[in-house]
Amino acid sequence: MTPLKFEGGCHCGNLTYVFEASSPLDRLGLRACQCRFCREHGARNTSDPQGHMRIAVRDPENLRRYRFALKTADFLICSECGVYIGAVMADGDATWMSVNVNTFTDPPAVNHPIVRMNFDGEDAQARRNRRKARWTPVAEFQEVPAKVA
Repeated sequence: MTPLKFEGGCHCGNLTYVFEASSPLDRLGLRACQCRFCREHGARNTSDPQGHMRIAVRDPENLRRYRFALKTADFLICSECGVYIGAVMADGDATWMSVNVNTFTDPPAVNHPIVRMNFDGEDAQARRNRRKARWTPVAEFQEVPAKVA
């Protein structure tokens, strides 16, 4: 089966990604975490454990990694335009990501069905285990320093 390709990134183009999924969004589903951070960003996330993600950062100086609560993941925000593209979690040599579909070049309709999620009851280990099982493996995370002219 040919993977489905979703491209996207922040408004200014500093953070970009290619998400190759094994299934369409209707099958993967969209989630809306009910934490304050995700609600305030209007995030709708998806992931695919059978897919993979390639992330490129044009100017690492403008990549902000925000951690809160259990500090088990980095929420990737462009400090230039303020867009949250998704969250990554690393463990050893492996990294996984949940992507904010609002940052797709062609995002799903605003009325696309979502499942509201609440992860308040999880401890750090349960959260890491869930993410390893459900999030998308990151095949490449490339931070290219800006060239000085």
